[in-house]
Amino acid sequence: MTDLNQKLETLADRLDQRGRLYKRLRLLEAIDSTSSLTAAADLTGVCYKTAWNHLRDLSEEAGCKLVATSTGGASGGGSELTETGRQFLTLLRIRRTHNSHNRLGGSAPALRFSARNQLAGKVTQIDTSGLIANVEIRVGALRLISQVTRSSIDHLQLETGSAVYAIIKASIIKLKPPTSPLPSSFILQNRLPARAVNCESSAAGREVQLELAPGVELTAARPFVLQEEAWLYNGAEVLVVIDPTEIMLATAA
Repeated sequence: MTDLNQKLETLADRLDQRGRLYKRLRLLEAIDSTSSLTAAADLTGVCYKTAWNHLRDLSEEAGCKLVATSTGGASGGGSELTETGRQFLTLLRIRRTHNSHNRLGGSAPALRFSARNQLAGKVTQIDTSGLIANVEIRVGALRLISQVTRSSIDHLQLETGSAVYAIIKASIIKLKPPTSPLPSSFILQNRLPARAVNCESSAAGREVQLELAPGVELTAARPFVLQEEAWLYNGAEVLVVIDPTEIMLATAA
């Protein structure tokens, strides 16, 4: 692991320990989506100076710029995440996913997690060339990509051929009509054709049982939206979209 990668992982650990991980994650996500520090400050409920101070502190601890800013010009200036900033944002998202699952199952062995969607598979490829490790998993005929920290690869002792469980919270699964155009942000996400085998709806929300391949099923939980009745029903073909940072990997204890 390079010195920079180690610094970023250490910084993520410190933010987590200080209880600041989610706030800094929200700030970086807001900058990424708005390209404006002023707008990001408004979205996260802090003043511009506070947001700027947070970014300055993050960059100092990381030892490099996480956000590039410009002023004036034809476009009016703005703020953009640097390549390192984008990697750090992905790292914080992975930590958020890990923390979320830890709240579900504590530090118990993998099989004790209470998340409904646990898919047993095998690792077919691992790319550890950057800060974030990309792990390809085969679940039957299904191919999934999970993004985890490089330290997680060592901790889980993952290698090609390792048996793993892909743990996916029902609430993070996105569903789209199969022919609908997807935003550019979906390009790097897992996009899987599926069939809705059972839809249960109420005013409180909707639960959809999905068949992705023979013997491979997931359950999605989502708010109830009346307009979705036109394309989301029993037997409907849908597109499942899952962010690689939201797929947690675990091994049997």
